[in-house]
Amino acid sequence: MITVTPKATRAMVEHLQGEKKSTVRIFLKMGGCGMRSFGIVLEDTLPSDQIFEVAGVTYIIDRLLLKKFGPIRIDSDGFSFRLSGKGIHPPLGCGTCGYGCGTRGGTPCSGVCTTCENPCPTGQRIRARRMMQNKY
Repeated sequence: MITVTPKATRAMVEHLQGEKKSTVRIFLKMGGCGMRSFGIVLEDTLPSDQIFEVAGVTYIIDRLLLKKFGPIRIDSDGFSFRLSGKGIHPPLGCGTCGYGCGTRGGTPCSGVCTTCENPCPTGQRIRARRMMQNKY
């Protein structure tokens, strides 16, 4: 099963305007240090795919991948799509820093990602501190 949040649905419909293909493939990708995450790409359907239709957008995923990691949830943070499934979660942070902030990488979080809906732990602490300072 694939669940697409209303925010992700609006973003996907907007993103696909003017595209020749509107079939969105969900796939598993490997990142640094063997970390897994989901990716999306416009691609044709294969016989081994499970097909889902949400708000006029066709999503496809390999049946075995869905069986192992489903259900899949697609959300949007306003900048990108955030996909999660069984044992696989989107990276922390908003992505404007390439997910290199806070505890995830070498660049210290500055907390400047004011539009971030999913701040990293460091960004959350910085925001809380700023809110306390503005209170007094």
